[in-house]
Amino acid sequence: MQLKKSKGLTIAHAIAQASAVLLGATAPLVSAHADDHGWQVDTAALFYTESDSRVQAAEPVISMKKDMGDEKILNLKLVLDSLTGASPNGAAPANVAQIFTGPSGGGTYTTPAGEIPLDDEFKDTRAAISAGWQQPIGENLRLNVGGNISSEFDFQSVGVNAAIAKDINDKNTTLSAGLNLEFDNIDPVGGSPEPFATMVDKVAKNLAGGADTKTVTDLLLGVTQVINRNAIVQVNYSLSMANGYQSDPYKMLTVLDGSNNLMLDPSIDNTSGYNLYLFEVRPDSRTKHSLYTQLKYHLTKDVIDASYRYTTDDWGVNSHTLDLKYRWELGHAMYLEPHVRWYTQTEADFYKPYLQAGSDVAIVGPTVTSNLDAASADPRLGSFDATTFGVKYGIGLSKDSELNFRIEKYDQKANGPAAPATGDLAGQQLQPDLSAMWLQIGYSFRW
Repeated sequence: MQLKKSKGLTIAHAIAQASAVLLGATAPLVSAHADDHGWQVDTAALFYTESDSRVQAAEPVISMKKDMGDEKILNLKLVLDSLTGASPNGAAPANVAQIFTGPSGGGTYTTPAGEIPLDDEFKDTRAAISAGWQQPIGENLRLNVGGNISSEFDFQSVGVNAAIAKDINDKNTTLSAGLNLEFDNIDPVGGSPEPFATMVDKVAKNLAGGADTKTVTDLLLGVTQVINRNAIVQVNYSLSMANGYQSDPYKMLTVLDGSNNLMLDPSIDNTSGYNLYLFEVRPDSRTKHSLYTQLKYHLTKDVIDASYRYTTDDWGVNSHTLDLKYRWELGHAMYLEPHVRWYTQTEADFYKPYLQAGSDVAIVGPTVTSNLDAASADPRLGSFDATTFGVKYGIGLSKDSELNFRIEKYDQKANGPAAPATGDLAGQQLQPDLSAMWLQIGYSFRW
């Protein structure tokens, strides 16, 4: 799930995780017939909500798979997103009220003292379609090709992918390699701000550009090994290289004066009480390395599914993910699948919950200049730990259909720096925690 603008500002880790389990990671109870070339249809709907009524989301998904014969398989998928609520704008909570302009400059909103600044214009919809084709191209050799298109109000993406897999060792070992190319176009509301433009200057002096672009190249190498009749192990290495516009055009940073207080924006004739906030800037390139391993072990009836992922990038973000599922067969075509996930990451090199005038920002008369190459207060780039607990229940309605339900609880705890001991931010939690819940309903059948 790819969430842009408001989507992804505060809920990237939680809702991306929720979306990842749509349609289930565990094979459904629906039986497969080798001589039946009809459609296998998997449908699901995700309902997501954050604590304090910050963000709500609904996402229906339909995935269709058809065996065309001769090991040729067609896959189709359609995803729709609808998100509403209020999203943090990046500014720090303070002991005094704060006034902000909207993304287009057409209105203002006030955040009371002691509260996280939230942009209540948060809303978006997305439609995404993807297709894939698999066929053999030689002895024990398979080719997969595909493409996808995604469109939102302020973001469009087109992607193509290809992968090859070869079975060796009497089909007990599978070697795989894949390539994915993504081309993004970002057209923010009000335009993308100039680097470190002030909140008011973006509108008052038209310090905003038009659309920006980004390209992403993903490479994957993997091996899957059958250990014995009960166990199978997969190990993947992936490399992701992104180039282009990677800042969040709606995120700002608070600027404090020498006494750690909010300060008025000197770039305008300030009679409206606008404080100084600068739009964030991130590097225009990012390279990630990821190592993933997964073990599936079949007991007499039940299945254990455990995985670990380590990711590191040149932004300074290092993360570890442990994920464990246990599929408990209850009999009578029913199963229960408890799930637990633990995630931790370090902060990006340029993560800053606020900027300091003098050291980070130079102010000479009405001119405001950043002394930094990059800076962001986005909580996704901060240090935090996150846990997810959930359970899935499935029941086979017939040999060709299944109904399932999943509920998950996500909690994210920040490990960010403390607020200054004095001034307008004293006593505030600069990097907010996040709690969310989601419910998934799925139905699979053959058509």
